[in-house]
Amino acid sequence: MTQGPIRLPRWPITRLKLLDMTPDQKGAPYAGAPVTLLQRDGFVEERSLLWLSAPRRSSGRLEESLDEHGQPALTISDPLFRAVMPVDAPRPFVLAGFHMSFLRRVLGGPQDRPPHDLCLYRLARQRASWLRPCGLQESVLELRTDLMTELTRDSPFLRLNCAAALLETLLEWEPLNRLLVLSGNVVSPPPGEEEPFGQAAEWACLPQGPAMLEE
Repeated sequence: MTQGPIRLPRWPITRLKLLDMTPDQKGAPYAGAPVTLLQRDGFVEERSLLWLSAPRRSSGRLEESLDEHGQPALTISDPLFRAVMPVDAPRPFVLAGFHMSFLRRVLGGPQDRPPHDLCLYRLARQRASWLRPCGLQESVLELRTDLMTELTRDSPFLRLNCAAALLETLLEWEPLNRLLVLSGNVVSPPPGEEEPFGQAAEWACLPQGPAMLEE
């Protein structure tokens, strides 16, 4: 059954979590493979982004479980999921990441209620129509040449810094409410050869998200 529109009011302030995940080994992901998850929490007010914490790293593994259709699927281990969604902390209203469809699938958990997904890749392809399909770092460097030195300097948080710069740029163009409306639109999938999880079987799957209406 097709899901109906989700009405999104213009929140005065919104809790957001920015995510990125990379495998610790090259090649196609598999059950038991070690992964590293990067995250940072913040608030969005209008078009301003306020970070509440420094970037954090968590290590864990992929596990095989059954998806909602009873098919085998890779998800992160429970300790890693709890690092993203601790039981003693309020859940973010928005999860943001470069390929949020893939990240949400690997994170697991219910997807029919907040946190809503903000896909930075989809938004970059729509708001900068001249931008060719490319990976996270190249996408943000095409848009933010002023950050060339900062976003090419080796760092354990380099990908998260790139994602943060892309998110901040998008918020300069559109308020968060509007970005969420656009975030489910169909675009061509990100190229796998330029991304850490590009060899994953589900990488090229970029389904249309739920219809969202702004108020």
